[in-house]
Amino acid sequence: MKNIWESVLDFFAKASADLALKAVVAALLLIIGNKLIGWASFLFGKSLSKSKLEKGVQGFLENLATISLRVMLVISLLVYLGVPAASFIAILTSAGLAIGLALQGSLSNFAGGLMILFFKPFKVGDFIKTDNADGTVLNISIMYTTLKTLDGKKVVIPNAMLSNGVVTDFSWFPTRRIDISFTTTLLTDSKQVCRLLEDVANAHEDVLKDPLPAASLDDFQNGTLSFTLRCWAQTSKWWATKLALTTAIKQALEANNISLSGPVMELRQN
Repeated sequence: MKNIWESVLDFFAKASADLALKAVVAALLLIIGNKLIGWASFLFGKSLSKSKLEKGVQGFLENLATISLRVMLVISLLVYLGVPAASFIAILTSAGLAIGLALQGSLSNFAGGLMILFFKPFKVGDFIKTDNADGTVLNISIMYTTLKTLDGKKVVIPNAMLSNGVVTDFSWFPTRRIDISFTTTLLTDSKQVCRLLEDVANAHEDVLKDPLPAASLDDFQNGTLSFTLRCWAQTSKWWATKLALTTAIKQALEANNISLSGPVMELRQN
């Protein structure tokens, strides 16, 4: 502490009266500037909290504005004290280039995070499927997105992969279609099966009546008939409704002596 104090006294002893006065003024401006920046950051954060931006974007913009203002304040005061402005430009350019080269992957994640938070291709609570994993979105940060899989695992995905890849959002729309397909023997009465499937779907309380459930004979090949039931349900009830319909269809087919059948292969010996 004694050495620091002696250095300060030596600086003022060697400095001209004009430079000493500038240093005092710069110190006062630094204190006042920090107070004003803190007040401006508070007002900026308060206005952001009233917007529809994600919490992550709000925090990032507030911190970015605060840091930028403080850097500008320090540079302005140093220039005021006589430090050449060109040197700061050279330093900032070199530092930006070095940081950019060192953090290429991180910057990609950063840019991807901003795109996700601003454009909102999905949101927290949605169930999404990516090229690498699928699950419920727990958190979206600037760098990473966190998912919870159906079997209770935590998956952290870099935002660059999400912003540049294909993402399927199963929760985006309020309703979702259920498709249940199966095959029977060629001798099965197709009209009876279609009527049976539609009756099962109409009897379920969670199946929507608009549009109405529809069953059809889609194909026949390899000695089998392929049927599909298509109906709609609320997205929040989609999985439970599909499981219940699958069970109900199996029971209805058995009650009407309709057997399920897989592909038939005929082997011939020459």
